[in-house]
Order: sequence, then C-alpha cells, then structure tokens
Amino acid sequence: MVRDAAQHRAEDQRLREMIDARNELDTVAYQVERRLGELADAAPVNEKARAEMLVADARQAIKEEAPLARLRSLTSELQQLYHGLNAPAAGSPGQRGPAGGPQPGGGDDDVIDAEFTTD
Repeated sequence: MVRDAAQHRAEDQRLREMIDARNELDTVAYQVERRLGELADAAPVNEKARAEMLVADARQAIKEEAPLARLRSLTSELQQLYHGLNAPAAGSPGQRGPAGGPQPGGGDDDVIDAEFTTD
C-alpha cells in the first residue's frame, strides 16, 4: 500500500495542481464578473469588453480541462485586469476631495489614543 502511494505521488501532485489552478481561475473569473456588475457603465468600454472575453475564455478553459500553463496564464491576465478595475478613479465620490486630495474628516483615521488604568 505504501509502495502504491509512492508510485502515484507524482500523478496525485499533478492532479492537485490542476484542481487548484482551475479553482483559482474560477474564483478570479467570478471576481471580475462581480466587479464589472458593480461598476456597470462606469467601466471603460475597452476594459469591459476585454474582461468579458477573458471570463468567457476562462470558463471555456475550465470546461475543456485546458493545460496547466493555459489556466495559469488566464488567471494572471484576469488578476491584472481585476486590479485595474479596482484602482480608484481620480475624483471619484468618497475617495478624493475637490483638489484630488483626501477629503477632510474622511478616510481611515479611526484611531483613538487612550490610556487605561486598572484599579
């Protein structure tokens, strides 16, 4: 039994890599689809078309059980696209003030400095 496990170790590892790559690609494709839905018409037309094409390619690659290199390549492209879609646009509401700087009173300044004593 141990000998059989040792013989199939490489095959099991390759199968695991394929499964992980398909899962990662599916997750990134879903994230891009969701982000496009959130942006709606705010997304640039060329980026939206590219994203839709890559998501369709990703779904097809998963369905056809494409080679590992193809899965990783699509994952990388979708991740780059996703990060580009998440980049805050200059002057977007809630992100920037009138001059492009941070809005006064907003942001992540929720830190309160305090000292506690125990009696």
